[in-house]
Amino acid sequence: MKTPMLYLAGTFACLCAGLVSAADSQGNFAIWGAGGRSCNQFAQSAQDVTQTTSFRDYLMGYLTAFNSLAPETYDATGGEALETTLAWLREYCDAHKMDSFDRAVGQMLLARHGQRSRIAPSASRVWGSGQSPPASP
Repeated sequence: MKTPMLYLAGTFACLCAGLVSAADSQGNFAIWGAGGRSCNQFAQSAQDVTQTTSFRDYLMGYLTAFNSLAPETYDATGGEALETTLAWLREYCDAHKMDSFDRAVGQMLLARHGQRSRIAPSASRVWGSGQSPPASP
């Protein structure tokens, strides 16, 4: 349980840096966890469940932070399954082996920005908003 929280914290920090331009003067920032590994390493991770898990955890943390911080975004993947998103990343990484996994995730979000879900699927679902659903009469 501790490891996924570390990935989430690292991802959140990276995302915040990108959204508020809190990188150094040349636009660089530290990438924690599996995001700093290469696309080639991601492709090779398919052979090792432990390695695949670290990339999945990083992606889920990144997406959660992105959904929380990006304007007009409920779900950056537009409701797609995690496996579909990972398949997109595998295709990207096959063509860009030297890119970091973090960059691949960023490119995926740029490519799919128009397909994101802007609002929750139903008014009764308020996950992450800090609000409770209305009480039933």
